[in-house]
Amino acid sequence: MATNDNEQYLLNEQVSFIQHYLPGLDAGEYQLQVDQQIFESDGVTPVSGDAYSNSYTFAVTGDRFSISNPSTLNSVFPANNASGEYSNVLPHVVFSLKTFPWIRYPNLDLPYTPPQPGSDVDGDVPTWLWIMLLDEDDIAAYPSLVLAPQTNTIGDLYPPSVVSISTLGTNYSYFNSATDLSGLEPGQNTTDSIQTIDVPLALFWTIAPSLADMSLLAHGRVVSLVNQPTSGSSIEGESTGSFSIVFGNRLPKFAAKSYAFLVSLEELQDFLPQTGGIPPTGNTYPGTALLRLAILNSWTFFSTGESATFVHQLESLNGCVPGGPPATNTNIRIPYSGTNSVVEGALNMGYVPLNETMRTAENNVSWYRGPLVPYSIPAQTITVPVASPDAATIFDPTTGMLNVSYAAAWTIGRMVALQDVSFSTGLYNWKKTLESQVNSNIENGLFDQSLGVDSPQAKSLTAEAAQPTRSLFTQIALTLNKD
Repeated sequence: MATNDNEQYLLNEQVSFIQHYLPGLDAGEYQLQVDQQIFESDGVTPVSGDAYSNSYTFAVTGDRFSISNPSTLNSVFPANNASGEYSNVLPHVVFSLKTFPWIRYPNLDLPYTPPQPGSDVDGDVPTWLWIMLLDEDDIAAYPSLVLAPQTNTIGDLYPPSVVSISTLGTNYSYFNSATDLSGLEPGQNTTDSIQTIDVPLALFWTIAPSLADMSLLAHGRVVSLVNQPTSGSSIEGESTGSFSIVFGNRLPKFAAKSYAFLVSLEELQDFLPQTGGIPPTGNTYPGTALLRLAILNSWTFFSTGESATFVHQLESLNGCVPGGPPATNTNIRIPYSGTNSVVEGALNMGYVPLNETMRTAENNVSWYRGPLVPYSIPAQTITVPVASPDAATIFDPTTGMLNVSYAAAWTIGRMVALQDVSFSTGLYNWKKTLESQVNSNIENGLFDQSLGVDSPQAKSLTAEAAQPTRSLFTQIALTLNKD
């Protein structure tokens, strides 16, 4: 954390990575057993017939086949319907509820040994969530695959032998081996609406993560919220926020539309492939069968390619064929077909003519060149310090035009400096101190003058009184300089 104003910028850079955020109790049903025994006064001999025992059943609820509270999911990347250079990034989901990726598990049993109170779990803990990424090529390879999420009910996750109206058929899901509805948790009903997708097992084994991979696809982060948009969030106004992130394990296809699905892999350990996309050991499931997965969120985006495409576009702007010899002029410039050599030279250097409104409300056309245009400056053309942007304006006698490039840079620099809280506060305090000093010097001079005291302040005021054409600002500045 920052300890002073000069370190305030560190808050904007703070990111802490957390292995996992395990909840106090995982989602599910629990039974609490309470026993009471009364002993004799010796504290050892139990009183016969006075033992009491009772048990209580309770449940920790948590989202399972859908997300009930939209604020649980903070954001997705790439954004829905986004288009950009995403072929080298793994899609991911950010959760505001930091424990969400670990309230359930893909394992059939608890994947870790509960620690003693006050202790942490040091080992990797798998998440129950997976970002499944599909595209049109997957449909071509598996015609039975439908990329549009299907609206079903929780009952459709059960075989027809348990829920007669289930559409699961002979395929597989979370409850394919169930013989009753005991798999439902409190608050869940077979008629609850959910989104699902049926994935061919052969495709699932090719793209799904292994159980070991699931431990690496989620982590927590503590990030700075200073100067970050947090409007509408429960953490608005806080200096830092804690989030959890779940990543996919498949890169988007180049120049193609990708379909991302946040799905549940709860207790699907027997279906998860081995490392390298090999089907699970000892499985008897046919690869042509479908595995029905619950969709908690879905979105699409388009990958336009890699960053090299942008480089090629820049080279083409300079008249260079990608992979060919370097261009003779690499400046981004306005094309010119005229015969004025001065104008052609200015444009080739990266200058552009821009309309300018003068302080006197007159309209003018001035040259401007951005600070990021590469061009060698053989000699210093501006003497520093520069008191104002007007002092940085250059007159070009060859064209009779003004060059406002340095003036614009001066203005940008001032705006950036004033954005810094510590700098702007220090500048304000300095100006107030200076103003106070000027006022004090003038007051002292007036007092000394009225009393006939010979002092520097009185002499300064007397000299200025003899020159009435000078402004009050000039008098104040001269007084400060003489002090």
